[in-house]
Amino acid sequence: MKNIAVVYGGTSCEKDISVITGMQAIKAIEKREYNVYPVFWSENGKFYLPDKYGDIEAYSKSEYIDGKEVMFCHKNLCLLKKNKLKAISQIDCVLLCTHGGKGENGSIQGYFEIEDIPYTSPDVIASGIGMDKGISKIFCKKISLPVLPYVVLSKEDKEENLIKSVSKLSFPLIVKPCRQGSSIGINICDNMDMLKDAVEIAFEYDDKIMIEKALKDFREINCACMRINNEILPSSLEEPIGWKEFLSFEDKYMSHGKNMKVSSRRNFPAKLDSVIEQKIKNMTTKLYKALNLKGIVRCDYLLDKKSGEVYFNEINTIPGSLAGYLYEDKNLNLRKIIGIMIEYAIAENKEKTQPRFSSGVLQYYAKKGSNACKMPIKKV
Repeated sequence: MKNIAVVYGGTSCEKDISVITGMQAIKAIEKREYNVYPVFWSENGKFYLPDKYGDIEAYSKSEYIDGKEVMFCHKNLCLLKKNKLKAISQIDCVLLCTHGGKGENGSIQGYFEIEDIPYTSPDVIASGIGMDKGISKIFCKKISLPVLPYVVLSKEDKEENLIKSVSKLSFPLIVKPCRQGSSIGINICDNMDMLKDAVEIAFEYDDKIMIEKALKDFREINCACMRINNEILPSSLEEPIGWKEFLSFEDKYMSHGKNMKVSSRRNFPAKLDSVIEQKIKNMTTKLYKALNLKGIVRCDYLLDKKSGEVYFNEINTIPGSLAGYLYEDKNLNLRKIIGIMIEYAIAENKEKTQPRFSSGVLQYYAKKGSNACKMPIKKV
């Protein structure tokens, strides 16, 4: 059996959602094929094997949780006790359930690259592009995916630059932190006073923000994508239903009452013209291929009801609930999806090119003696 570490939690604003995704994944994973190690990434930056990993209430009380502190080291999950490491098990793959911040921007992906442990999300570069709304839209424009007019501002930009930057954009506008998810810090603005307030709020969550043209009459359409048997397979399309001008954090995660099923807050499959439906699937597949993605991702689009134009909105490289619900009509439940992701990550890691090159430079300098490193290096 293969040893799988399910990593969840983290230090981002979306850490609570990550805990829920982690719990769903741990429950769904096929226990007859995989030994599962639930690894909670705490707000204090440490990893733990929780004593009661299935107790949601325990995670809500404190950044600390009862459990054993662990670390990943040389492909192993190790127990950290009295400043000493003891290997628990060699890890065959990490199932990443980390949303936002360092869990989705390439940071933790880089950590597992260094440890040479396969992981299920896109790689460092693709994760970084996907997490930054400004960079992701630059990338989309380069591959001819339509995006709405926007500007990106940093905290160094003064008020006059704000006015100048948005002079070509007409209200209403939507203001977003560039590197947040789950609709955190987002506001719609109908005038300059509202815009200034929205900018101030967005900068509380990021030092880089996006101001974008807001559509007045639109539909939000989501499409997941993953690789199965070396074939890129987009999901059926989903239309989330919200009560506001955009889907708020509460709409996404806190609007499901005891008697309200998730399906009552969305249309699935979305009722769309077949041409538009195929267009969105093609756009998703094109982006998945261009970014050389792996694992399961979800792309969100805006459909202008008046013009019929489809605009790329954002990509989630580690979507909530791992977007398994978007394949439920294809006989692919979360258990099967997780298995596919794990096996692909392991196989892909084995096939990675490990370049080796012996330059002879150190041997050359060694012959020159101890003062050789003081000599300037001349590039040819």
